[in-house]
Amino acid sequence: MERAFDQLGKLVHAKNAHKYGIVYTCPCCGARVFKAEGRIQSAHFRHERGQGSKRCELYVQGLTSSSRLDDYSVMVSRPFITFESDGDDWNLFITFPYLTPSQARQCDLQHLHFKIKCNEMNSFISSAQLWPNSNENKLQIVPKESYSFSFVRKEDERCYEKLGLFWPEYMKGFRNSVYLFPLINKNFCMVEPKELSLNDTFYMMSRKKIEFPKEIYAKALNKKYGWFAYKIQLPYVLTDSLIKWFQRFGYFLKPPYYYLDIVFPSVFGRKNGAFFIEEKECIIQVTFRDFKPQNFHLIHIKPDYTSKEYRLSNNFFKKVILDKKGFHTFYIKNQEGKMLHLYYGEKIDTHFLDKVDSAITVDQQQLELFEKKSVSKYKSISVMEPLSLPYWIKEKNKFARELNHGGNFFYPSVEKIFIPGIWLFSFSLEEDQRHDEFDWHKILLAYMRMEQEATNWISNEQYIFLKKCLGSIYDKNLQSKLTYYLKLYRNQVPKLVKESVQRMK
Repeated sequence: MERAFDQLGKLVHAKNAHKYGIVYTCPCCGARVFKAEGRIQSAHFRHERGQGSKRCELYVQGLTSSSRLDDYSVMVSRPFITFESDGDDWNLFITFPYLTPSQARQCDLQHLHFKIKCNEMNSFISSAQLWPNSNENKLQIVPKESYSFSFVRKEDERCYEKLGLFWPEYMKGFRNSVYLFPLINKNFCMVEPKELSLNDTFYMMSRKKIEFPKEIYAKALNKKYGWFAYKIQLPYVLTDSLIKWFQRFGYFLKPPYYYLDIVFPSVFGRKNGAFFIEEKECIIQVTFRDFKPQNFHLIHIKPDYTSKEYRLSNNFFKKVILDKKGFHTFYIKNQEGKMLHLYYGEKIDTHFLDKVDSAITVDQQQLELFEKKSVSKYKSISVMEPLSLPYWIKEKNKFARELNHGGNFFYPSVEKIFIPGIWLFSFSLEEDQRHDEFDWHKILLAYMRMEQEATNWISNEQYIFLKKCLGSIYDKNLQSKLTYYLKLYRNQVPKLVKESVQRMK
């Protein structure tokens, strides 16, 4: 963590903090922190043993830290529109993000209170209504094409900026003919036409009366402001015709998230997310999180990379015969979910499971099984004896081969080491110094200002390259923050990032 509050409530950077004699407070959780620095990591604040969390390490002033983590406004860090019903009646609201505990403390200590006006509705909301324990963080609205916000006084704007808030001054309203309000973290939130996941119950607003398919239960609510509103309940099975019906309005339903588990044999070993069994026959169970698709296909990847496809419809269980020893991988075709890695072999006992962890060591760092990684620089690679799993190696200018025994390999001979079907570790054959040319602190600042500045899109190849470059950052605190933003926005990046990637790639 780079910043913390001192005894006066001032946010202090770690490089300017005193190491002894002064108590500092975490701006995220409020716990006591102390200054630390070393040869690898620059000056930073650290929690006492057993305190703090990943949220604290990812903390960026004014972004996501809050005691109300279940609140969608805190997650997106900007106002958004919600739908609330009361019997046949309904209302619309603009819900504002809560202040974080640290911002609330800063308001009290430095008297940083402010009031914001919604110009279209001529209504106001104050900082007191945005306290973490408040239930008044919303303004009632009527459908408009857009909404804009302004400060009542100039002093309000200065207080707002000192708290590190960056809400947009303008937000889109009701411009399309149809809107959906799915349940997102206890709020029915308005979403623009796009690909999305739906719960079994949600709300829908339309300028015209809608005729619903017979599979959908739709309850008509009161017509208000020239809009029709409906409470909708979806069936358990999502048919293809139902998916196409939603596409008429610009909403593309994501396939339901799935889970794969083994139900027979009942006795098995488990290590790092994989199952180990001695019996040739097994039964796999398929579970879906929200809905069940009408038809789906189970894919079986065998140790020799051959595959088999099973079509399933009304059955959630599949009996499979494992005809080859080694790792078998199962997943549902064209859907997102939890894959199943299943190892079939003999004598799966505690001693075998203890040796399952990877026997590969790169520059004295042991690699974990199933952890997909890549490294741009290495000096030596050691493969330990005895080999409990079928490791393969791909060397420079050679075909891949199975390792019969351990040994030592040196730069730049190795390209890849893998277990067929489940695990891969790749090595770059060129020392890429270009990663050091990124100005990571400027990139972090650009990510923090994404909501106020123009953004660009990068390709999947550029996204993977950028993700790889993050691994070369020695400051782990900075690396974790950038990794958080990269996972949050994925291919949508600030303009500076796209220019840097295009220059490097």
